[in-house]
Amino acid sequence: MFNVEIFLCQSNALPSHIKIQVTRQTLFEDSFHTIMRLPAYELRRRLYIIFKGEEGLDYGGVSREWFFLVSHEALNPMYCLFEYANKNNYSLQINPASYVNPEHLTYFKFIGRFIAMALYHGRFIYSGFTMPFYKRMLGKKLIMKDIESIDPEFYNSLVWIKENNIDECGLELYHSVDFEVLGQVVHHELKKEW
Repeated sequence: MFNVEIFLCQSNALPSHIKIQVTRQTLFEDSFHTIMRLPAYELRRRLYIIFKGEEGLDYGGVSREWFFLVSHEALNPMYCLFEYANKNNYSLQINPASYVNPEHLTYFKFIGRFIAMALYHGRFIYSGFTMPFYKRMLGKKLIMKDIESIDPEFYNSLVWIKENNIDECGLELYHSVDFEVLGQVVHHELKKEW
């Protein structure tokens, strides 16, 4: 179904091309400014990537390299937009501390456009996201089983709680979560006390 939708979009592709001129030193910034300046429909045009100061024609290889390099840069957890799902899972998820960058929502919009371009133009990106992240992007409902792909130990604990009578266990369960943001533990209530 997804491939059919992409095919239908591509059959309505706009003529001509868009030039994206970047330098390797400021690759992320150049790409960000160019993509955010263009209206979304323009991003369906054929891509013509130019690395300033380098000779070469883009018959596919240059744009493949550009998608790889930009995704490597944009999805780097060092920018605080994304984080690894856990120490044993290198899938990416949105970093709860992303708000430390006042422009984080604009960067997320850029990354969304960039991923849409990769899908539309049939290009790979450097890293992958967690299954729940993909499901939310597709508007699919999340289920408890989705947690297993991120944290199997936590998922198994939830299953045990769900399948057993916990009234006598004295677990002191609360509808809240604690997580670390920039070295400090933040307590967030998921459900207010009655």
